[in-house]
Amino acid sequence: LLVRPMRRLTANMMAFHTDPENPARQIVPSARQDEIGMAERELASMQGDLASMLHQKSRLAALGLAVSKINHDLRNLLASAQLFSEGLSNLPDPRVQRFAPKLMRALERAIDFCQSTLSYGRVQEPPPDRRPVPLEALVEEVRETLGLQAAAELGWIVSVERGMVVDADHDQLLRVLLNLTRNAVQALETRAPNDPLRDQIRISGHREGSVSVIEVADTGPGFSQKAREHLFEAFQGSTRIGGTGLGLVIAAELVRAHGGDIKLVGGSSGATFRITIPDRAVELDARRSARQRA
Repeated sequence: LLVRPMRRLTANMMAFHTDPENPARQIVPSARQDEIGMAERELASMQGDLASMLHQKSRLAALGLAVSKINHDLRNLLASAQLFSEGLSNLPDPRVQRFAPKLMRALERAIDFCQSTLSYGRVQEPPPDRRPVPLEALVEEVRETLGLQAAAELGWIVSVERGMVVDADHDQLLRVLLNLTRNAVQALETRAPNDPLRDQIRISGHREGSVSVIEVADTGPGFSQKAREHLFEAFQGSTRIGGTGLGLVIAAELVRAHGGDIKLVGGSSGATFRITIPDRAVELDARRSARQRA
């Protein structure tokens, strides 16, 4: 009654240890209702969870290898496109002169993103190079990058305090806002044909003392309860077919690197993300010293 079931448990644990991803090594609980039966059921549950996690990690490792290969070739293609665009900047056409610098900056940023693609997998995202970033200009840059013009089918509403400056890394904050707004665009496009009075993206910003508060909202369908529970988990929080959910993961990582926080605000139609980024303590000390000297 006791020795043989205990030997079975021990033998199963040893066999599972040698090959945890083999489903044949997972114990099959008996119908016993005593402590032995409870131990069998708990062991089976733990083995199932562990095997699932190991399988997912294997898939992520294979994905990382594939991404590294794609990243290498994509970076070379973007470098070639950058060379071609440099030639465009010499053309006298005023429209070319207007858009060529923006194209150059977009390509440079894309090459930098490719360069740091694997940093997420290595958990080595570079620390933010924090400087005063005018939020209104950054939001306009986000709009241009998304290709949302004044006559777009999606409404674009900006409500930022005049002259608001965020103590942040310009490129990293741009990536955060791009990921959030691109998700909003994709959510709204599921309701095509779109109406700019109904389908809107709203970006607001204000200061609360030494903290910058930015909200990115849309009037789309929002997130399901299941997606809300896994919003900032890779490959778990996407509600779009074919989506990976990495955009929110990357945005959260970059915001937290600034000592800030990002969360989904409840009780609103669509989806509203609230970002808080505190000023650096060094900046606060410097301002305090400047006031004392004054």
